Amino acid sequence: MTDLLDLRQSELIIFDCDGVLVDTEPTTNRLLAEVVTEAGWAVSTEDSIRMFKGRDLNEIVKVVEFEVGRPLPDLLDEYRRRMYAAFDAGIDPIEGVVELLDRLDELGAPRRCVASNGPPKKMHASLSACGLMHRFDEDATPRLFSAYDIETWKPDPALFLHAAEAMGVPTNRCVVIEDSVSGVEAARRAGMPVIALAGLTDAATLGSAGASPVITALHELTARLG
Repeated sequence: MTDLLDLRQSELIIFDCDGVLVDTEPTTNRLLAEVVTEAGWAVSTEDSIRMFKGRDLNEIVKVVEFEVGRPLPDLLDEYRRRMYAAFDAGIDPIEGVVELLDRLDELGAPRRCVASNGPPKKMHASLSACGLMHRFDEDATPRLFSAYDIETWKPDPALFLHAAEAMGVPTNRCVVIEDSVSGVEAARRAGMPVIALAGLTDAATLGSAGASPVITALHELTARLG
């Protein structure tokens, strides 16, 4: 069992981006459902969350193409066009994340970085839109790691292993904060303790994937840090 207070004993906290730092998941899943439905497979936002959340978009396209029975070369471009327009209109940080980051700063607590299945452009856009980009700078360099950089996506553990190596921290000194089953599985396979934030994915599902503990709000972490 990973105690929440282990954050203070770790050397590196690896944050997922969407759903942990930025409140993009409801919007992105709604938009993904829209473009998939327009392509010929009727998918609701809830379906998108259940089937696609946390997965590699290229893999999702293959699934959709199989379902509709034809190639969809423009699907991702249209989805991303709508997504970036939504980001430009404004998105919020996840509730409690600013307070958590403030408390970690006060404690001089572990270093931190972001590791996401999303492309670098999306990470920069979402973190900038909600005012969090500067919170992940170290030596004037953003500590952001994308699966697109190594062409390997969660649930493969390679992204977390890459982030830890790049930050110069042993895997057993890292803690991951995730909100998806694929992210939890990737962290566990990387040999890293993982705290899961339940939301669009329920606590029981995240716990079954191997997260320990599972929380329902980032305020729980802040409170346990004192």
